[in-house]
Amino acid sequence: MRLPENLESHPPSNPAATESLLGFVSKMITAQPYSEKLHTRLVEMLDVVRPAARLRGQAHAVAGYVRPGDSVLDVGCGTGHLSSYLQEMCAIQPNGVDVKDYRRSQIPFREFDGTSIPFPDRAVDHVILSEVLHHSHEPVTLIKECHRVARRSVIVFEDLPDGRLGKLILYLHVQAFVRYFRYPFRPARSASYRSALEWLGDNASCVAQVRQPPEWLSVYPRVLLVYQLAESTTT
Repeated sequence: MRLPENLESHPPSNPAATESLLGFVSKMITAQPYSEKLHTRLVEMLDVVRPAARLRGQAHAVAGYVRPGDSVLDVGCGTGHLSSYLQEMCAIQPNGVDVKDYRRSQIPFREFDGTSIPFPDRAVDHVILSEVLHHSHEPVTLIKECHRVARRSVIVFEDLPDGRLGKLILYLHVQAFVRYFRYPFRPARSASYRSALEWLGDNASCVAQVRQPPEWLSVYPRVLLVYQLAESTTT
């Protein structure tokens, strides 16, 4: 099952600089007069530089696909906010893995090498990857690992830019991310993570895709993909 062709998290920033930017944007939003369109774009920008708000929105988008008591593995969990919000909203049982411990929440956590997930086969009900594949150096290997440990579904938020501008901005974002966090590997090209999603689609019983609200002045089209696995049809 191939993804449509027309189908990125912002670079991390210095906390003080981020707060300064938030204050500036907030003042611009409340200042008058401004056109309605500019006001809308500034609100979108503010949501992007407030990652906690963005991740809460993602949790709302995922809530319809999980049930109370479900085990959820957040691959590339970062701060852990997404899993924490899902736990708050849906009473899930969260776990997180990432290449380093960046948590700002107290979800259970394991460090991993970016490809081999330290969980046994079919260990969790759902695996979530939120804006992770475009940072992976081996996205096909990683997605196969997600498929291996999930019983019911693999849930993916991903940026799939169409056109040169979107692809260029995504590339620059990924490179900035690598330098900021000093990753020991180089992320794969966009064709590789699209191939990973195509493999997952071919090995899923059903795929739902939901367009997410555009972010960062509408430069980054983002999609939610829910891959239901064969075992989920019998549970």
